[in-house]
Amino acid sequence: MLLAGLGAGAVGVAAAAAPVLSLRFAASTSGRPVSWWDRTFQSLKAAGLAEWKGIVGETFTLDSPSGSHLLRVVAVAAFPVSGSRPRTLGRSQAFSVVFEAVSGPPLPTADRLYELAHYSYPSLPIYMSAPAALGQKTRLIAVFN
Repeated sequence: MLLAGLGAGAVGVAAAAAPVLSLRFAASTSGRPVSWWDRTFQSLKAAGLAEWKGIVGETFTLDSPSGSHLLRVVAVAAFPVSGSRPRTLGRSQAFSVVFEAVSGPPLPTADRLYELAHYSYPSLPIYMSAPAALGQKTRLIAVFN
């Protein structure tokens, strides 16, 4: 009798939760996920080429000794594939991500490890190249293997 009662209770809970579990956020007009629920990864530390390509145009903040900076992802490019990759690597292909400084003081002039922050991802420690000027723009490059 106790097992029958527990079984009926479990069925009742599942029936009550079914409408809630099927809810989805409205589609984003930008084509990007509107919620972390729609992502296939939890952190950019583990994100691959496709996930990074999906956030081109997104902005990150970076704090350096000279102040706070706003960086935008402007390009993601895959490296050529030549042979098989070691199974211990977390990504199926190596790629580079180009960040462009949107605002802030001049960036430090050397390669260094930065801590990037984004409004919807955990902070990301990332090693980037020294800033390079491209006309009036300043860009940094990060390589993901």
